[in-house]
Amino acid sequence: MPDKDLAPVVLFIYNRPKHTEQTLESLKKNKLSAETILYVFADGPKSNATAVDKKNITDTRQLLKTLTGFKQVITVEKEKNEGLATSVISGVTEIINKHGKVIVLEDDLLLSSYFLEYMNQGLSIYNNVTNVYSINAYMFPIVSDKTDTFLSPLATSSWGWATWADKWSAFEKEIKFKEVIRSNPFIRKRFNFSDYNYADTLEMSSSWAIKWYYSVFIRNGLGVFPTRSLVQNIGFDGSGTHGAKAFEEPVLFEGEIKIEKKQVIDMEYYAKMLDFFKEKKTSIFSSISKIIKKN
Repeated sequence: MPDKDLAPVVLFIYNRPKHTEQTLESLKKNKLSAETILYVFADGPKSNATAVDKKNITDTRQLLKTLTGFKQVITVEKEKNEGLATSVISGVTEIINKHGKVIVLEDDLLLSSYFLEYMNQGLSIYNNVTNVYSINAYMFPIVSDKTDTFLSPLATSSWGWATWADKWSAFEKEIKFKEVIRSNPFIRKRFNFSDYNYADTLEMSSSWAIKWYYSVFIRNGLGVFPTRSLVQNIGFDGSGTHGAKAFEEPVLFEGEIKIEKKQVIDMEYYAKMLDFFKEKKTSIFSSISKIIKKN
């Protein structure tokens, strides 16, 4: 890509060495990796961590000691467990305030070799678009013969995403306007995408992901998504804190995604997303609940 002002990647890891290794190896296969700064935040052990837990944490961190293939690798190892929500909020805020933009990953994602190119192009193209808040790399397993992008009012995703400092500044750690969703049936229905009760989840959860979704939604923000997924979640093997058959289908696309600035919501692909949720409703709703609790 002509613009070499590349965004740094922030990776959050914990206690899954095998998954983390796959994530790092797939990231290294990107042709822009050698020019990319990688920050890794490694969460610490819980107070009740077993010997096995501690070994897994140590083994995961050990992967970083000999890690090459990036412009620079900067690691932050926590002594105590902060939890994913606190880690993501503080980590993203720290790095985005330093660099102005950021690409965010967790330790259970397999990436296309075109992932970094796609993310950086998206960040460049939509940099000054007021109502676009995020560039997202994951797409549900919906049938598509296109290899481009679209705008969606379901604007956020936690499986490989990027944003800018001015947009992240809208993130509401302490939700201020919950009563807007609570009291307005029309807004509540829109917020509860495809009839999943995000509103009640927002009331009860400390999840960073639901708060990010809310922060963008309440501002009528949009997200950029690929028609084919550049991310595959590999955490549905029982090693993590969530699981879902609906998201286990192979979706990783090893090809280039064409990014052009779009002006309006693509109703065709938005409808496909809705149809996917309706078709897999029971499995997805259970999965969303578990994913939100994790984040």
